[in-house]
Amino acid sequence: MPTDLDDTVAADLSAGEHVHAHGVDTRGHQVTRAGYLLAPPERKAGQRDNGTEEGWLVHVGARDAAPERSNRIMLYPDDGRIARTPEPDMSRWRKTPLTETGASARTTNLQIVFGGKALRGAVEPTEETLVDVTYNTEGLYNLSRPDTNGLVHFECRLGTNIWWAPVQAANPDEADCTGRIAGGDGRAHA
Repeated sequence: MPTDLDDTVAADLSAGEHVHAHGVDTRGHQVTRAGYLLAPPERKAGQRDNGTEEGWLVHVGARDAAPERSNRIMLYPDDGRIARTPEPDMSRWRKTPLTETGASARTTNLQIVFGGKALRGAVEPTEETLVDVTYNTEGLYNLSRPDTNGLVHFECRLGTNIWWAPVQAANPDEADCTGRIAGGDGRAHA
């Protein structure tokens, strides 16, 4: 019986299209990748939960990269997803440790656009979420969506590599080089 995933994959997805895919990597860990479909999707049986299950093997990575083990994802009918997406404007995105955002234990009112954890094989952000960055006094930083009353969206250390972009200022002339808006006291505020 065909599933929604089968319908999506069979809907003429072809190599070279820009996609977001969510499935499992070669170690069986959940992973989300964004980039270009490097080869046509292939119907395959994969190891899963101490057994074998039918799914779709896809390779997602940088344009013109070769399909290889590091960019493969298995999509299974019950939790795999893949969709065509527009190419992001990579000129606004940065792949750096959290510390490069201006975060520190003393930072207040810092907002960034979070693009996801910058995993080794990640060639571009996998999400675009406005977050407040706060130190949680345990050596970790909470990235929380402002509309959730502090519910943590992602937690990490200062040295964790993430995709991030500065928040776009209402008036670009008021933003400093990090995208934070200068307040009346001359200091940068998010």
